[in-house]
Amino acid sequence: MADSTSFDLQVLQAANAAARAPKPPSPRSRTLGLFIWIGVLALGAGAIAPMVSLVGDQARTLALLSADEADVSAALATEWSAGAPPDYLELLSERSLNLSKPDLGSAEAAARKAVEADPSRGHVWARLAWLESQKAEGRVNAAALDALTRSMDVCPLCSQELIAWRFNFVLANWNSVPDPIRRRAFEQADLLRWIGPNAEFLAEMRVKAKQHGIPFDEYRAAVDTPVRTWDIMAGNGRSRG
Repeated sequence: MADSTSFDLQVLQAANAAARAPKPPSPRSRTLGLFIWIGVLALGAGAIAPMVSLVGDQARTLALLSADEADVSAALATEWSAGAPPDYLELLSERSLNLSKPDLGSAEAAARKAVEADPSRGHVWARLAWLESQKAEGRVNAAALDALTRSMDVCPLCSQELIAWRFNFVLANWNSVPDPIRRRAFEQADLLRWIGPNAEFLAEMRVKAKQHGIPFDEYRAAVDTPVRTWDIMAGNGRSRG
């Protein structure tokens, strides 16, 4: 005869295990679980998709950066304007100008697409200022001045290279540039005296301005700063000594 004590313990253990065991899911709960998993997967895909797109855009831009002239020409021949990222468009505009036969039309089209997608691109606005002047046979027209002003607005002091380019552009086209833009170029160029090895560049701009009758020192002195042009010249002389 079986030990009733052990039997009762086995029954109790089985009963407790049955009580702890989860109930089989009903068809309704299985369906709900399926929808939850689908939702989780969809959210995951939605989070990953922008990252995949970003990586693809960066790869596309890097490929253009190292592309040879034939590849650049091939890229220009494709439909690049639809959905292209601003970095790619800016680089494509630049590479269009570096071809053995510069493609000014494509450079302008890509630049305009770039600033449409991201109006904060000061370098692209400056390139458009130059491209507009080329379309006008080297003259600075209203469109060029508008692009130059936009470059000054979005990137007043963000790049030494860009400040220097705009300063040179204004001095080279002095008679076509309104006085407020001239003064603004001098104000922004004042930063070049405080950062970077720009003394030689500023001295060169001063000489060129004097050669063309531009009152460089008068405009420089009007900038609200404790240091004047002659301080640059003296400092430049000491650095060479």
